[in-house]
Amino acid sequence: MILLQAENLQAGYEDRPVIHEITLSLEAGEFLAVCGPNGSGKSTLIKALQKLTPFLQGRVLVKDRDLFRLNHRQLASLMASVPQVFQPVFDYSVEEIVAMARYYRQSNPFAGISAEDREAIEEALKLTGTWPLRHKKLNQLSGGERQRVLIARALAQETPLLLLDEPSSHLDLNFQLQIYSLLKYLQKEKNKAILVAEHNLNLAAAYCTKMIFLKEGKIVAGGQTEKLLEKNLIQEVFQVEVDLRINRSTGLPEISLVHSASRENAPSGLQEKPSGSSEEKISTGKSFKE
Repeated sequence: MILLQAENLQAGYEDRPVIHEITLSLEAGEFLAVCGPNGSGKSTLIKALQKLTPFLQGRVLVKDRDLFRLNHRQLASLMASVPQVFQPVFDYSVEEIVAMARYYRQSNPFAGISAEDREAIEEALKLTGTWPLRHKKLNQLSGGERQRVLIARALAQETPLLLLDEPSSHLDLNFQLQIYSLLKYLQKEKNKAILVAEHNLNLAAAYCTKMIFLKEGKIVAGGQTEKLLEKNLIQEVFQVEVDLRINRSTGLPEISLVHSASRENAPSGLQEKPSGSSEEKISTGKSFKE
């Protein structure tokens, strides 16, 4: 069943489109990664699919319902999201932040949290490893802990569709692995449709079943992960020289940047390599197991 479908989607700010002619679909039980260089439109796409950009054109269906005709409560029953940055006006506790995900289910806003709500909140906190933090205030947490709280809030919403904007941001390697393993569990065991905007190609390749590459606001390639990770395509999209090898734990290609051993007159290695210099290949990621 197709849960999310976009056709010729354009979105941006001040009547200036950032993304153009975006067409994609996501079925229940699929895990899609949107990848691309900085400024390619990944975050704008995530926001557009939630009606959060001021300029928005095209057609978007969420479970066969027109996105533009859904009110906030209806949309919250179908789609949960994890933003890159979240700064609440008031300093809520972790448990209060996660409990906010349940409000759309309450016909009476003064009824309080039900037993079913508490069960969903507790499960989300435990799945994300934030249960021990539940009484802490959000401003007492590290960036990585905050990210896991936001993921817990999305899980507590109990929707068939999850959108996450760079969920690995601020997380160390251990929690990157844990979060993506959790997302994989939700995809396979709960049949959720998951869309992530992700800058870590090796992480996305290890867990996502499908990928699309954005460049300058347009999709330049898309398809099954194992077929899409191709050296020339990655070099074209990211404008960087790479090597590919097979990851022994996933059987999928893994990307390594190609670094020049010495560069002249460039603070960040942007010059051409000098004649006769050697090259050093350094992996940009580590192997991950599900």
